[in-house]
Parts: sequence; C-alpha cells; structure tokens
Amino acid sequence: MDIRQFRHIAALAEHRHFGRAADAVGITQAALTQSIQKIEEAYGVPLFERRHGDVAPTAYGEIVIETARFTIAKVQNTRRQIRLMQKLAAGRLLIGCDPYFAEPIVTPALIRLLNDYPKLEFTLELGGWESLQERLIARDLDIYIGFPYEPMDARITTEDHVLPPFVVFGRAGHEIMSLPRVTPSDVFKHPIVAPKASQWLRHRLQKLYQPTQPGEGRRLPAYLLTTDFAIIRQVVQNSDALAAAMPRAISADVASGALVQFRLPEFEFDIPLVIASPAKRSASPAAEALVDEVRKEITLIAAEAAESRQSGG
Repeated sequence: MDIRQFRHIAALAEHRHFGRAADAVGITQAALTQSIQKIEEAYGVPLFERRHGDVAPTAYGEIVIETARFTIAKVQNTRRQIRLMQKLAAGRLLIGCDPYFAEPIVTPALIRLLNDYPKLEFTLELGGWESLQERLIARDLDIYIGFPYEPMDARITTEDHVLPPFVVFGRAGHEIMSLPRVTPSDVFKHPIVAPKASQWLRHRLQKLYQPTQPGEGRRLPAYLLTTDFAIIRQVVQNSDALAAAMPRAISADVASGALVQFRLPEFEFDIPLVIASPAKRSASPAAEALVDEVRKEITLIAAEAAESRQSGG
C-alpha cells in the first residue's frame, strides 16, 4: 500500500460515508470505492461493512486503520522535520575534530551557528584521524576536521585547505626565551606538551628531533598528551614545558603576558587541513552550514597571518 491508499482508509474510517470521505481526499466516490476494493482484495479480507448508509470498520479494518493513521502521521512528521532542517530550525550534527583545530577554528564557527540557529544540536568529539576515521566511514560521524591521513580511504571525500604555520610557546620568563636563536634541539631539551597529534604532524616533528643518545631512535619526548588545550596552556604556564599551536589559540594568553611565543624557523611549515565526510552521502543543511562557517574561519586565519607578517609579528 502507498500513502495515497492509507489516506483513503483513514478518511473512510473518519467519515464513515463514501461520499464525504471522497470529498475529504479530493476524488470521486466511484474512485474511492474502487480504491477500497483493491485494498481489500490485496489483504483478502473485508475492511469495512456497508449497512443502512453507514460504513463501519471490521475487526480486520481496525488493524489496517491503525497502521494507516500511524503511517500518515509519520510521513507528515517527516515532512515537517525536513522543512525544519531546510530552514536550519532543527537537525543534529556529529563532528569529529583534531584538538589542534577545535578551539581556534571549529569553536567560533559553532558559536555563530548556535546564535543564528539555536534549535540545532551538535556533538563535538576530539581526536586524531587514526581514532576517528572508522567512525566517519561507518557514518557515526558526519564531518571530520583535522590533519590529512595518507592514504585517504576511498569511502571518504575530502576538501583540502592550507593553514599558516603553528607557533611554539612557553611560559613568560622561560630560559629558552633568552637564547639568540632557538633550535629544535633546544626545544626538545624541555618537556613537550601536545594533543594526541596526528600521524602527519608526528612525522614532521620526528624529522626535527635529533636523538641525544646513540640508538635512541626518533621517538619524540613527551611530558603529556591530551585532547584538552586548556590543560596544555595551564601546564605550559606553570612549568618549563613547551607546546605548539595556531597563533589565535594562545593570543589572549600572549596578550596578557602569561605565555610567550617565539620563532623556530624549522617549524615554519604550512599546515594541511581537511574537511572530511563519508563519500556518496549528501551533506545535511546543518553540515553545509558548519562547513561554510569553517571556511570563513580559514579565510580569517589567512588574513591574520598576512597582517602579522606585514607588522613583523
């Protein structure tokens, strides 16, 4: 049965008269009679009893009527939800994000969306590509924003971007700030605090690290790995640990004097960023809106970096 036939059943059950039911659904009485007969033939049982001008449902009919009303309500609700989603008045989005990009890029994008569309629901999960890729492939996540992974799975589609280099930072008064030129070896003498970084970034950092002991290998020294950037800032502010981040992630702390960023020429490489989603799946209006806002943040970051270069910052 299709939704049209369900409406015929529900109308006849409500009006208990073929003529009035036909008017309600906008067809002739003969067409309604023919439709009900076809439904009864399909089920092989009578659904209505016709007697003395009244049309009453049989016991079989009561079952079909209940199904018809439930189906009609579900279809109507589905249409309503779709209209709401199209207007961004409803919807739910599951976002995976590398910790490096959550606060400086995704957070301001989400703030704007929540201010404009307070009925939307978002879940933001932090992690590297290695831990979240299978969830994206399984469609447990709608979007992933983070470092790329090589090779990318064919079941995933990506939008590629490039961000300006990260900066290295430490607490105000850190001894490394007194050096005329900071080298990677100087940095790695101190504890490193970092998010659970992607494989891409680990490989880049390992190229900079020079082991101090024979046979030590290129495994990076680390004091703390976490997905919480607030913890990273607190640890760096209160110890000799060093960390790296996008400049806007620590701009408030640098402005207050709690943290100091410094140049490390070997670390000034562009940062790749991907916006990944399951392949062969159209994005929801909420997902499209978030991606648009993330693109705006990427554009702003590029402008901030250009302004900083011009000012010598």
